[in-house]
Amino acid sequence: MAILRSDRIVSELRRRFGISAPKLSVRTHWSWKVKGTIIGVAALVLAGLFYGGFDAGRIFAGFNVGKVQEEQQRLTAELATVRAENAQLKRDTIELTNNSQMALGAKDVLSKQIVTLQQENTQLKEEAAFFEKLMGNTNGAKNGLAVQRLQAERDTVGTYRFRALVVQGSAVSSFKGRLSLTATIVMDKDGKRVNINLPEDQPDLLPSLGLDFKAYQRVEGVFKVPPNAQLKTLQMRVLPAGSNTPKAQQSIQL
Repeated sequence: MAILRSDRIVSELRRRFGISAPKLSVRTHWSWKVKGTIIGVAALVLAGLFYGGFDAGRIFAGFNVGKVQEEQQRLTAELATVRAENAQLKRDTIELTNNSQMALGAKDVLSKQIVTLQQENTQLKEEAAFFEKLMGNTNGAKNGLAVQRLQAERDTVGTYRFRALVVQGSAVSSFKGRLSLTATIVMDKDGKRVNINLPEDQPDLLPSLGLDFKAYQRVEGVFKVPPNAQLKTLQMRVLPAGSNTPKAQQSIQL
């Protein structure tokens, strides 16, 4: 039995360490940290190759991200410039419109002023010619006083405007007094005549009827009548201050 066991041991040793024994290989053992690092580096390399290849493919195909971004920035800047110019043009348009409207308004005002000045100029010329004839001639006037150029015309519905010149020829001192008017109107409905005494019937007209002058004074005012009435006659009287006795008078018929 001992001999058989020894033979088995020898056979086993020969099988393992003899010529027919299996080849022995030496393997290096890497830790999980080293393996993770290697895998991460490989992944980064592959990602770089993939992105580079993708970017190169886009460049070869005519698509460049950098150029697209530059073009986008350029277009954005141009859009901002165009918007700013558009806003400025709108402001300029509004300003020009306002200036145009102001110019038209000023033109209308100037036109009205020119017409008014022309009328006043014509009136002053007529008054100058009248005064030339009046100098040294006081026929028909008491104590040198006279009412000249008495006029009356409808101003608006329900009102009439009157004008007149009160003159004093060869005057030594100023004349102070007031005017008194009597307007005779006719009602359209029944043809009834009604007298309106001014300023008694319309006290708001009193400031327009005061007199204080040496050579002449132009008087003008507006008095009211019923809307359906027409003025037929207007009489104007010149009263010295503190007296109800007229020193001159004039009347017209319409």
